[in-house]
Amino acid sequence: MTTATASPPVPLESDPGSKKKRLKLGHDPNLAINGGAGTTWMPFPPPWARVAQAVALSGDVLGMIPRIAKGKTTIGDGSKVIAKFEKAFKELTGSEYALAMNSGTATLHSAFFAVGVGPGDEVLAPAYTWHASATPALQCNATPVFCDIDPKTLTIDPDDIERRINQRTKAICVVHVWGNPAEMDRICQIARRHKLAVVEDCSHAHGAVYKGKAVGTWGDVGCFSLNNKKAVDAGEGGIAVTDDGRLFDRMLVLGHFGRIQRGQALNTFDFGDMSLGLKYRPHQCAMQLAVASLKRLAKLNRRSQRAWDILCEELRDVPGIRAPETLPGATRGGFQAFVLAYEGETMGGPPRDAFVNAVKKEGIPLTADRYSELNYTYGMLHKAPLFRVDRRTISGACSDITRDGSAVQADVLPNAERLSRQLVSLPRLDTATDGYVRACGRGIRKVLNGVLGS
Repeated sequence: MTTATASPPVPLESDPGSKKKRLKLGHDPNLAINGGAGTTWMPFPPPWARVAQAVALSGDVLGMIPRIAKGKTTIGDGSKVIAKFEKAFKELTGSEYALAMNSGTATLHSAFFAVGVGPGDEVLAPAYTWHASATPALQCNATPVFCDIDPKTLTIDPDDIERRINQRTKAICVVHVWGNPAEMDRICQIARRHKLAVVEDCSHAHGAVYKGKAVGTWGDVGCFSLNNKKAVDAGEGGIAVTDDGRLFDRMLVLGHFGRIQRGQALNTFDFGDMSLGLKYRPHQCAMQLAVASLKRLAKLNRRSQRAWDILCEELRDVPGIRAPETLPGATRGGFQAFVLAYEGETMGGPPRDAFVNAVKKEGIPLTADRYSELNYTYGMLHKAPLFRVDRRTISGACSDITRDGSAVQADVLPNAERLSRQLVSLPRLDTATDGYVRACGRGIRKVLNGVLGS
């Protein structure tokens, strides 16, 4: 996966006047899209993996049936299975406090609220992420301000963080995208210097570590999604971790009345036995799934890391494709997906979508990266209409404080915009055999060789 001298451009189709068979892509008749044999016939995930997962999950759910039969279908006090999961997650991260919720977005809203994000404030976030990393700031009547990303890691660029800090900045939201830890030591130094809060979005990064500390424990609050297909899967759910008792209490006040009523608050400030009334507590069935899923996390991460290493080995020194780097001292976790940068178009190859289609024809489940599109075209969050409108027209925000979104968003974030046309994605291949992972690498390499003439 190194940069090579660009080959002369090849046509997407052969000369229409030629008597030879027209090629749909490049010059190589061996490509599956041109009628050649595919690289693999096995679908992903393979049938045995789907069956094994279904059996495991059904056992977890069946364990809840006796409680459901007794009418105990919800728990407001955080007891038993919720407490069991929170204890296990505290042990995973080394955190003092953990609070389970009904979604990762709920944890982010709770975190922004807890650190004091409010009307008129700005929250810095990467332009490359799921939009729910930033929308909870809108719920606090604050304004997300998007930063560029480091093209090597795809995580938020600390240099751009420094450029965008002003007197309105209240917090930094750091996303460990695709399970790849961001440069947390430097980001936390910047935050301390400017007296800013740090919220970590660890939705993809269960079990990831940076320089000996679990992600989610570098900043003030760490937020994890437990949504379907996450490395720790509750179907729907989330969990926040912190070492600050006051932040824990503020998160309780926002959305966990039942736990306050039952004396589980730390009472770091006086709020009696009341809350603000949101219901962010999780369902006990979801927590039962999460408990079982967490037990499998270490194995999932080992298998995912092995698959990622094999894929990178297959694609090493192949012109036109690049794997994101992991920072020194960082260990990936969670993974969520295997994302690569397709650079073949800059070397005379076809656009990303044509490349993806050709790889799919080889039997490889490659897709265009889903975080690189807005409204079905290229783009990242700093261009999204939701973040560029005058919020006073859509949310009833404080009219004398809240800023027009278009006034704060950068017109150009060069790394994010370039990568929005390059990033491609494979599923997390933790259930795949080594042979299947190698086939994925071979299929990508075959198409690149065919369209770049390597």
